[in-house]
Amino acid sequence: MTTPAVDLPQAAAARGRETIAGVDAAGPASILILFSDTGGGHRAAASAIDGALHELHPRVQVQWCDPLLGEARPTVRRVVSLYPGIVQRAPATWALVYHAFDSGPAFALLQAVFGAQVRTVVGKRLREFDPDLLLSVHPLLNHVLWKTLEQARPRGVMIVVTDLVRIHRGWRWRRADLTVVATEEARRSLLAAGFSPERVALLGLPLDGRFRPAAPGEAGRLRRALGLDPDRPTVLVVGGAEGSGRLLDQVRALAEQRHPWQVIAVCGRNQRLRERLWALPLVTPTRVLGFVTAMPELLRAADLVLTKAGPGAIAEALATAVPMILTGYLPGQETPNLRYAVAAGVAVYEPRPRHLPRLVHRLLVADPDHLNHMRERAVALARPSAAAEIAARAIDLAVRYHAWSQTSR
Repeated sequence: MTTPAVDLPQAAAARGRETIAGVDAAGPASILILFSDTGGGHRAAASAIDGALHELHPRVQVQWCDPLLGEARPTVRRVVSLYPGIVQRAPATWALVYHAFDSGPAFALLQAVFGAQVRTVVGKRLREFDPDLLLSVHPLLNHVLWKTLEQARPRGVMIVVTDLVRIHRGWRWRRADLTVVATEEARRSLLAAGFSPERVALLGLPLDGRFRPAAPGEAGRLRRALGLDPDRPTVLVVGGAEGSGRLLDQVRALAEQRHPWQVIAVCGRNQRLRERLWALPLVTPTRVLGFVTAMPELLRAADLVLTKAGPGAIAEALATAVPMILTGYLPGQETPNLRYAVAAGVAVYEPRPRHLPRLVHRLLVADPDHLNHMRERAVALARPSAAAEIAARAIDLAVRYHAWSQTSR
């Protein structure tokens, strides 16, 4: 083990009261967040944790590091940048890649390909920034750290898993002081893999603090601001940051005929999709949007959200207490997410656009008690304080290593 064992806190000390006292006593601790822009979920998790860290105590020093894209060599960037195209155009191929590299020999090959790059970039940051804690939110940045850490003073390592249920081999690094997971299923899988219980924490997926249930009357005010009827049931249809082409068929099914609901369609950066939706002769009131930064507000304006089974999308809907119709999933890491959400009673799976009107009518009109039950289940499953809990644990670890390094000099 390259780092000294520490006694992890059993609770976040009322959002960090004890931790803050430690920061004041030992001086400003420092944290290096390791992420990569290979998917929006990693950056979103890093951003949520960063915000919570600074809210918990402004003196904590935080830097970000992207060894695979932002600070990588051109060859590595080209290889890593293939990921978005594969998952969008050939999801079945991605599933084969995902499962193949979950095996020991294949993952060792992956480490050999990216290991030197990650160690070089992280090693440079260790020398320049000298962080007390490395906090990783990416599965390809963990196993290769130990050689770099052996060459420097002891530092803490914390891994925040950004998947919900399935834990890929890349996340499973038992040298880490703490691995944070989002569900009980994920926690049990790490324990079955030999992790010590004190090194695994079930805290949830870190989210922006704006993801919360709507206050009384807030949904109507948000709908009015969007130019919609404040009292009409509202369906939010999300196509992801890049705008899934399937969103066209989904909106057409929900809005080409007259229905008692209204639709908000988020096309992301897909301008062509947005223009095609604008050109449709939609009868049901529909608001078509491009890339948005106000997803928390859009969710609070909605009674129901249609989205794929990504971990961030599910966690955001739970945090805002909005029931889901899951319309698809990425084979591999998202397959268990679908089963998890449906079994938990917070989502219904329907990939066929032509069946959406009947399902939406049942939930919004014919059987509102079922929708209310789904909403109650979402509230029960949500972990809205995950980012604050994670930040408190991170600062606690950073302070302990900071104090240890000060006394050992």
